[in-house]
Amino acid sequence: MYSRDPLAVRFDPIARRLINAAYEDYGMWAGFLLPPPGLRARAWMAAHGIQPYQRDRWGELRYVRAFKRSVYWQVKWYGGLYEMRGARNTASGGAASHWGAPVRVQWETGRLVDVPGQFLASQAVRIRLWPDTETTRRTGRARAIRLDENWIDEDGTPNERQSSPQYGDRPWE
Repeated sequence: MYSRDPLAVRFDPIARRLINAAYEDYGMWAGFLLPPPGLRARAWMAAHGIQPYQRDRWGELRYVRAFKRSVYWQVKWYGGLYEMRGARNTASGGAASHWGAPVRVQWETGRLVDVPGQFLASQAVRIRLWPDTETTRRTGRARAIRLDENWIDEDGTPNERQSSPQYGDRPWE
């Protein structure tokens, strides 16, 4: 049974801020410095068995991956043509559905950035929104194939690049 990453759920408010910034400058990069988990957040994660600095099989830190999941989930369920919607997108019917938002997200994880007054560095991330068109699908797929980052096989089935409980990528499920 699918359930959302509990850490990603906690990131929803700041994920929406980043998404709103991307809508304001549609087609341009919107950046964000994701701070490391603070004391209360680390205590909550420890109580839930979450190791924030554990790396997944793609090399992403657990808390950064959770933020990324939150961004994509918010856009899938609430992304509109020009802004975030107040009501859910009806085409986003869960794991078996197709992408329901009228926009696509392009994500990049940057480097760690020292922030004055912070003990640990923040993670630079940025997103860009694109219209959900046949052209953007073809372009994105061609890029993924060229970089060997395609997570959907030719027949339309997910491959081992997708996050899956069978690969240990979802410790909360």
